[in-house]
Amino acid sequence: MKAVDLFAGWGGFTLGAEMAGVEVVWAANHWKLAVDAHALNHPETKHACQDLRQADFTTLPEYDLLLAAPACQGHSSASQGARRPYHDSLRATAWSVIDCMEATRPKAIIVENVPNFLRWPKYKHWRACIADDYTVQEVMLTASHHGVPQRRTRVFVVATRKGANLMFRQDGESEIGPHLQYRAGRWRPVADASEAVGRRIAKGRAKFGDVFLSQHVSRHPGVGVHEPIRTITTADQWILVIGSEYRPLTLRETARAMGFPDDYSWPSSASRRDVIRGLGNAVCPPVGRDLIRRVAEAA
Repeated sequence: MKAVDLFAGWGGFTLGAEMAGVEVVWAANHWKLAVDAHALNHPETKHACQDLRQADFTTLPEYDLLLAAPACQGHSSASQGARRPYHDSLRATAWSVIDCMEATRPKAIIVENVPNFLRWPKYKHWRACIADDYTVQEVMLTASHHGVPQRRTRVFVVATRKGANLMFRQDGESEIGPHLQYRAGRWRPVADASEAVGRRIAKGRAKFGDVFLSQHVSRHPGVGVHEPIRTITTADQWILVIGSEYRPLTLRETARAMGFPDDYSWPSSASRRDVIRGLGNAVCPPVGRDLIRRVAEAA
């Protein structure tokens, strides 16, 4: 089976497809650095850097499975109301899936987004466009049940011509502890932290002891190393605390928390902020692998 990957970003969906035995023949994104990162890790895939609302999908190579992870920021609860035109334009990227589907008629489609995607006022109309030709199912998956040490829940809209009913067992979770580089990074004394950070660290220490993760979000209780980290976002928010010192997670720890293998890399020109953004927007590869494998069998 062959696939194309729209909004391919850092390449998580493509890597998941490859892990499932599916060849990704074409991938696109509007962010050049993301396209460069994708090409670095998937050199056999044909790449395009462009606004996908302007793409001519009739030029795509032959393929069977359409993968897409359109912008999720416009669907988050924090975005509702504020900067309305901006977030409306982000939500509108999902229509590129319909454009591509109409032009290429793939055997199956998988679209990833945040759960609030289902609450988008246009979702029922968007879904109806796909349901004209496919059987559509919403599958909610949490990454920590698929070998990823992160409790990240995403919705996958799956469309197949044969009407597959996909069911997943959600048992067992991966711990973040084995994926941490305890000796790496630049450590800082907790005593030198800001008052707000100090309060969060004190709260985490009271709950988890001397070794734990804390997040730079107000009132967040922290996370123990014997459980999954919570959602990795595009913001650089997570720190590791050991005793009287703390540091930000390394980029490799962040990549591991997303389910990327250690041989996965990014351009040397990418800043820390770029890499966090790319990883935070990515599909967790093992989640993509498990779902794509099932869809490929059903399609």
